[in-house]
Amino acid sequence: MGKKEFEKDDGECSETQKPKDVDKEVRDGNWLVVVAGFVMYFCSSGISSVFGLLYIELERETGSEILTLSWIGSLFIGFSLDSAPFVGIIARYWSYWSLAVVGGLLSSIGYFLGFISTSLPVLYLGLGVLSGLGFGISTFATVVVIGHTFTRRRPLALGVCTAGVGAGMIVFPPVYTLLLEMYGLRGLFLITAGLFLNNAVLGIFLRSSQRDVQQPTQTVMEGIINPKLVKSGKFAIFLLFNFLYIFAFSVPFTYIPLRATELGISLPLTALLVSISGVTSMTGRVLIGMIAGNLPRARPWLLLLFISLSGIVMNVVPFAQSYVTLAFLGAVFMLFTGAANSLVPVLVVDMFGTDLLACSLGLIYFIYGIGSMLGVPVVALVCEAAGDNQWAFHVAGFCLYVSSALVVVCNRMKTPEGFFQTNDNVKKIPDVESNMEAIDISVIDLPEPVGTPAA
Repeated sequence: MGKKEFEKDDGECSETQKPKDVDKEVRDGNWLVVVAGFVMYFCSSGISSVFGLLYIELERETGSEILTLSWIGSLFIGFSLDSAPFVGIIARYWSYWSLAVVGGLLSSIGYFLGFISTSLPVLYLGLGVLSGLGFGISTFATVVVIGHTFTRRRPLALGVCTAGVGAGMIVFPPVYTLLLEMYGLRGLFLITAGLFLNNAVLGIFLRSSQRDVQQPTQTVMEGIINPKLVKSGKFAIFLLFNFLYIFAFSVPFTYIPLRATELGISLPLTALLVSISGVTSMTGRVLIGMIAGNLPRARPWLLLLFISLSGIVMNVVPFAQSYVTLAFLGAVFMLFTGAANSLVPVLVVDMFGTDLLACSLGLIYFIYGIGSMLGVPVVALVCEAAGDNQWAFHVAGFCLYVSSALVVVCNRMKTPEGFFQTNDNVKKIPDVESNMEAIDISVIDLPEPVGTPAA
């Protein structure tokens, strides 16, 4: 049978002769989209990484407790991730590049509201809901396009894209402390509103790759919940793993800065802690992106290793009594979790194939949102009941240990038949799980939209 081309016909794929240049373009991907995604993550995740610093300043200005203020960051991360499944539905009618533009605008409006008023309801709505929703829409659309248009270089492309998280963590903490001193909170929020407009501009870069992203009617109509995913015990375990992992991952961003203030460390030096962690986070994401492409069967075990080591680090943090020790532990934690965050979307393809990438990745992001939204507030309740903030790290460590055990369980479970649906662009291989690198997965049935934090 000759090569085939997928043409849009009211959202469905039809089969005709496929030109070689289109096939080559899809396989190679567009690195301009990767650069755009990097800058989006740089701006948005860099801002989210300084919430712990903002809480300290907001506590002084508003008199609110950390437990109350922590909902700002939780809403931001929660809405940014929970928006993922709905992007696939909206993309049936809107292009991914236009969604990225709208996302940037929403985030900018959210921080402009913070400039107008610093009352808690406005901060919840602006910095939490609107900014988080906009960030999720723009970055998720970008990740989907990258995941669809790259094949063998997918781990590297996703690693470079999400490395913007680490870069943002390096730059934003010292810059934010400087801006706070110069312009105060409201001035800082106005500057941030302008910065988020960059995401709207960068969304236009996705336009050149939009034609490569197919939007089958069947996938769209399945929406958020797909019957194959609901019936899969393996996918349920994978979702539980992601929930516990992101629940724990959200904790250090608030409690490491708090631990630093308890030790009498100044705000500029506390900001430097986050910057140091950003360096190692970016390093972990890029390195694992380069390595994982050639080690398909080792990916689950690498994920297990990184998450287990992250749990150990969390248990050691409460014993840190110096700035150097705290900086070292934070850097190691972000090195391991940065690598783990880059592996998760790659493992989604490895374990569940490309046919349901939109739905599976969307549900994972949705679970990320719930876990991130609950992480800090729930841990804050535990610390309040125990009368000691050190319990935050022990709870996070325990969740990481359990999530690492779930990685083993999930990897041992057999993927149900039907997840690796083939077409003319997918080479059918009897033993799919042991031959993933031999499959040409250049066409992904989308829509929908890695990874952290954000995580």
